Amino acid sequence: MTISPKKSRTGSFPDISGQGLPQKRENNSLEIFKLSRRNKMRELFLKSKPLSLFLLFAVVIFSGHLVVSGQSQAINAQIEGIVTDANGAAVPSATVVVRNIETGAERTVASDANGVYRVPLLPLGTYRVTVEAANFKRLVREGIILTTGQTASVNLSLETGGLQETVTITSDAPIADPAKIDLGRVMNTREVQNLPLVSRNPYNFALLQANVTGRPNVEFGVPRISANGYARRTNYQLDGNNNTQADRAGIRLMPISETFISEVQLVTNGFSAEFGNTPGLIMNAVTPSGTNDLHGSGSYRFRRTGMSSRPFNISPTAVKPETDVNNWTAAVGGPIIKDRWHFYSGYEYVKRGLAGEPQRTITITEANKAALQAAGVPASAFPTAIPASQKVNFFIVRSDVQLNANHRLSGRFNFFKNTSPNNIAGGLNTLERSIDFKDKSYSPSFQLASIISDNILNEFRFQFARRDSRNSANENSGTGISVVITGVANIGAPENDDTIAPLQKTTQFQDNLTWTNGNHVMKFGGGLNHIADTRRSNVFARYTFPNLQAYLDALSGANPSGFTTFVEAFGNPDIQYTSNFYNFFGQDDWKFTRKLKVNFGVRYDLYDVPSAFADSPFSASQDFKIDKNNFAPRLGVVYALRDGERPTVIRASAGIYYDTVYLDFYQRALLNNGSPRLFNFSFGPTSTGAPTFPNTLGTLPWGVTLPVQSIETIAPDFDNMYAIHFNAQVEQGITEDLSVTVGYIHSGGRHIPIYRNINRINPTSFLADGRPIFSNTINSTTRLDPRFNNILMAESVGISEYNALTIQLNKRFSQGYQFSANYTLSKSEDDAPEQNLVATQVGNLVTQDPTNRARDFGNSLADQRHTFVLSFVGRPQFNFENRTLNYLLNNNQLGIIATANSGERFNIRSTADINLDGFTGADNPVGIERNSGTTPNQYNVDLRYSRFIPITERYRAEIFGEFLNVFNINSIFQINNLAVATDALGNVTGPLPNAKTGQVTSLDSRQFQLGFKFIF
Repeated sequence: MTISPKKSRTGSFPDISGQGLPQKRENNSLEIFKLSRRNKMRELFLKSKPLSLFLLFAVVIFSGHLVVSGQSQAINAQIEGIVTDANGAAVPSATVVVRNIETGAERTVASDANGVYRVPLLPLGTYRVTVEAANFKRLVREGIILTTGQTASVNLSLETGGLQETVTITSDAPIADPAKIDLGRVMNTREVQNLPLVSRNPYNFALLQANVTGRPNVEFGVPRISANGYARRTNYQLDGNNNTQADRAGIRLMPISETFISEVQLVTNGFSAEFGNTPGLIMNAVTPSGTNDLHGSGSYRFRRTGMSSRPFNISPTAVKPETDVNNWTAAVGGPIIKDRWHFYSGYEYVKRGLAGEPQRTITITEANKAALQAAGVPASAFPTAIPASQKVNFFIVRSDVQLNANHRLSGRFNFFKNTSPNNIAGGLNTLERSIDFKDKSYSPSFQLASIISDNILNEFRFQFARRDSRNSANENSGTGISVVITGVANIGAPENDDTIAPLQKTTQFQDNLTWTNGNHVMKFGGGLNHIADTRRSNVFARYTFPNLQAYLDALSGANPSGFTTFVEAFGNPDIQYTSNFYNFFGQDDWKFTRKLKVNFGVRYDLYDVPSAFADSPFSASQDFKIDKNNFAPRLGVVYALRDGERPTVIRASAGIYYDTVYLDFYQRALLNNGSPRLFNFSFGPTSTGAPTFPNTLGTLPWGVTLPVQSIETIAPDFDNMYAIHFNAQVEQGITEDLSVTVGYIHSGGRHIPIYRNINRINPTSFLADGRPIFSNTINSTTRLDPRFNNILMAESVGISEYNALTIQLNKRFSQGYQFSANYTLSKSEDDAPEQNLVATQVGNLVTQDPTNRARDFGNSLADQRHTFVLSFVGRPQFNFENRTLNYLLNNNQLGIIATANSGERFNIRSTADINLDGFTGADNPVGIERNSGTTPNQYNVDLRYSRFIPITERYRAEIFGEFLNVFNINSIFQINNLAVATDALGNVTGPLPNAKTGQVTSLDSRQFQLGFKFIF
């Protein structure tokens, strides 16, 4: 662990301690809470050099004509190039025919006066390009493989002669692609199907992209992903349609199976105006399509507990947790009508034990276990680890049909169901706190691609997606009340049974029009995403005891009021709301010269958030602002500095990228708006109406009034978060199939949402570092609005800075192998202690000083300085005269994923509320900067070995073994207790978190599974 020194930085919140208050506080207006920070943000903007550069770009764009297009396509690809003669002169009016050799799909275009041809909106696959022109030999170019979003540059040089003569060339587009602008890659089917994936979770592939940090998920949850210095900002897509849950950052809507994924598109920077809703990573998973040949496979994988190493964090004498796995898959695809109508279908079933996951280990001491068992807690409540497990079903069916020469229709239906018994973490939890998690989702979607004329194409997409996830009690769950014995154990009833989180339904429409006009490919589009949410919060009753003896005395009746607090929830736990997200864009892909291409455009997003309750007692909660100025201009250029077998390509792009809104901000504001529909009533042992253990209230006792409430709200001038990106790359082809790319990335985040308690005023004293200490007494001199205790307001005031150097080495498949290796050196800083993220140990983070947010400036949660990733798939072929050697050395395949990363950031906090701002455990001790701790470096190697057994020319078998963490390296990603003891002035009095001496959570120990596959 390292501790960073404090930085000196200016900046503050405005002083709102009474300024502008109306004479009658009960009639507060919104103006009180419109915090005048715009001048400060404007000053910060003007200091941003990338922004100044971008403004220059924008002036150039908008001072002339705005012909606006896209460099990439979500589930299609494009072939473009120039037709020339042997001397390099343009050949106009040449007939260019592109044909998908797998499905028979065919398109014909003509080269323009400059010899330029473009064929957009092509289905993925392997293509043959044929070009004919008078007085020239026919030219056939084969072996062109189109992947998701690719614009393949295929220049065609004709030889003088007659059409009866044919010249055939077999080669792919250049490895250093002069048509590519963005910073990203596409994982092809060979990688997706043959890299080690013990988790069976394709979302983990996101971590293979340069400029991405994080760690994988060992089952079908979401990996912890950060990109461009932003924690969890990932736009998940499936076939180009939305697959991102709308409540918090970093959650996918529907899990996916490797069985129905053919390619994975990963883009972190420089994407065109067609794409948005994130300043971070776009991850687009593409489903397979059938071809003219019938293909399929069936497989079985298994793992038994003895095939896995012991979890790192359990006692050497403890029983090894069960980690059995049984996994079945089946897939088939082929023609219904050759060259016109194809289908694909897949199924996967997974049953596995999850007790071996590090977070499942129970850490209750043996002495405390014995005392609790003597007090009546059953011994079965104390396994070595929570016996979590998982039963998962996936299903997909897809069909692609060429309706006629001008219309192609694709349809897909996918289904997911997960049942996870005992779905809780271990730690101080007993098995009595367990619940069952049930998750079901499905989605039908359609795409209609239409040729309107020779130079106008249209794409229409529709999707409906539904996810329903619920928690419920099971046979192990405790009943009655919940009991927390501080630092000892959590026993009794679970607190989150009978909850819905969430039931979310998404209906999406998107239409994109592409117009080819000379050197321009212009694209215009717009869409709607309607989101309907249903949530049910937890209703519970909890006693908290200071120590084990206090609980035992209460249980025996000796002191039934020996608890610290009793909390019971009252009210209506159900809430429903809807949102509408709109998008519009226009962009132009302009072939400015033969060597220079420019992509520019603008995107507009409008997020129509849930409606507020007009009768809320606090004015800011009566109406939520809809931010309507979300215009995002983009500019990208690519220049082919050198052509030939070893091309050199220079790329640069800049733009504004808006983040989507996260609906948890609004849900929390609706539930906790001051006239509570659901609230937790807390009693001390001497409070009026307090029960005695183990009684509960059910309803509020007679004569007891509600305590002064704390509320959550949204700032009246809340704006959507956005980032200013700039990146530059130089790619050098080393061979026809190998290239190296060096790049620089900058991103500046603006309007990052944070929470601040705006209600505490007039500090009574100050900490040693100058932070104000407030009062817990509630009156007109200590509270801005004394009707409330705390007012936690979401404000869009955070900023961030990210700089990175990336080096990538990519080899496409040839000579029996392919690989991708990348290294990222980065630094990320911000002043935004965020909530509403899918992240470990983020907690109830608020500003350290409600009067000066500069105190929060420091390392970002996403700051991970060094990241190295290698993925490799190799299947070499040998030709020996010795038949035995041929048999042994051929038909072998190896897949490897290797990573080496710096440790992850964590935030050291005090156990107390040292500044009395109302939030215990959210304050950094004096002298310790936010996110100043780091875990040790992390290393991992996953491996898959396959042996193929040919049966006939059409049929073959595969035997394979997969390792997760093959070298069994203990990589710590979390220190379990980040709270340290402090004195009344916030000075550290106890030991700091330490990975060597404290309790930690590690990535998985070595896991091995064996599998068999039949392929035809």
